[in-house]
Amino acid sequence: MEKAINFIKSVINKEIIEKRIRVYGWQKEYEHLLISSVSKFLFEDFFIIDNLTPLTNENRPGNIKPKFYITVHDTGDSDITHTALFWSNTVKNEYWEQGKYACSYQYVVGNDGTYQQIPDNEVAWHAGDTTKFDYALYDSNVMGSNPNPIITISSDGYFEIDGKKSQILAPRVKKEKDGKVIIDRIPTTSDINDQGILCKLIDGKYYLGEVYFNETYMLIANRGGNNNSIGIESCINENTDIYYTWQKTAKLVANLLYKHNLTFDDVKQHHYYSGKNCPQTIRMNGFWPHFMELVKAEYQAIELLKEGYKFRLINRNNNILETGRVIENKDIVFSVEIIKDNKKIILDFNL
Repeated sequence: MEKAINFIKSVINKEIIEKRIRVYGWQKEYEHLLISSVSKFLFEDFFIIDNLTPLTNENRPGNIKPKFYITVHDTGDSDITHTALFWSNTVKNEYWEQGKYACSYQYVVGNDGTYQQIPDNEVAWHAGDTTKFDYALYDSNVMGSNPNPIITISSDGYFEIDGKKSQILAPRVKKEKDGKVIIDRIPTTSDINDQGILCKLIDGKYYLGEVYFNETYMLIANRGGNNNSIGIESCINENTDIYYTWQKTAKLVANLLYKHNLTFDDVKQHHYYSGKNCPQTIRMNGFWPHFMELVKAEYQAIELLKEGYKFRLINRNNNILETGRVIENKDIVFSVEIIKDNKKIILDFNL
């Protein structure tokens, strides 16, 4: 019981975040008052709604590939009617109000639920890096011991790992327009996307991943997004609780990490594979580190739930919901009930 108690104490927020954020949709941008929950763990059962795309669809090629990443997007869509179900059906039907829809992604999450359109192990078209290249590792010929080295680019265009020049040439910054080359130069460190490039330390040697230069976003990005990642779209449509969607998305990410034996470092933004500013609302408002805290809290809960622990939030006033979502940020009083093997303990909180 002690570890469950310690878990609950660790995920309860000492302060409620209340911040007016900007939400970025392609139809329009809007202001949203974001209020966090009382806990980084969402007091809600994990449930996936199956809405699988037919194998006859062009956007479900059916190719099986190993998965090394979880990729987080947002829909960039502020239309009030464009819910998770809307986007799930859009993938399933390959059609929406603008015509044929060619993209696909394994999951989409919104206030209305978590929907799955493509099986985890199949290829989906969501990351912008094509399906021509798989996740791969290349010998850098650099030895070291730092599991999180700094990657830079030398003056003659080679990747450097913690200042040591590798044998791997970075892709040139090259762009064509109307059949003519308008940019062609040696890349610099500033040309790397802000999530970096794949670098693995294996038996004291560094290996770098498959990378390329994305002409659309003018950044060096990573391969393996379409083929080797599980794509998740999160909704940002107007008149919804965006923080609730983030928590539901974090719960999904954590369960996928657990299911596929992946690590927190394997959770990537869409930006990692193309340089696109996505998930834009999380990125522009500086909430990615906080989102990963939500993922880690949900991951911790998985083992406890599998061991038979049950958690229930008891609302002591009308300012929060039983999920932990805050309705009004004042005089928040609640309890958390922990049950296992007919034993029960109640923890009281006053924020």
